[in-house]
Amino acid sequence: MMIVTLILALAIAVVAVIFALQNSMLVTVSFFGYAIDGSLALFLLLTLVVGIVIGLLVMSPGAVKRSLELRGHRKRIGGLEKEVEEHKAKVAELQKPKPVTPLSPPSEIPKPVTPSSPPSETPKPQ
Repeated sequence: MMIVTLILALAIAVVAVIFALQNSMLVTVSFFGYAIDGSLALFLLLTLVVGIVIGLLVMSPGAVKRSLELRGHRKRIGGLEKEVEEHKAKVAELQKPKPVTPLSPPSEIPKPVTPSSPPSETPKPQ
């Protein structure tokens, strides 16, 4: 975009210089009661320069505002990127396998339970 702007500005400057050189007759310009004699080319180039300065002054508040907004956005992006890194570190820490540690040594080893056999029928005394 910057190259396009530069080429456009250069083209306008070349056209203005050519136009001014082809219109080099002497003229009288009146402004607020003052009359000035000079070359038409000089007055045309002076008018072009004044127009450019006015254009830059009109554009500057918007450019300053965008610059301040951009600075704020960059600061916010930096904070958010830092926060993302902290969250990634926390997730990585939570995904690490934890070492297995016995809760407490058993004080008595339980004996295996064996199924009991059905009670045998013994004759009942009569």
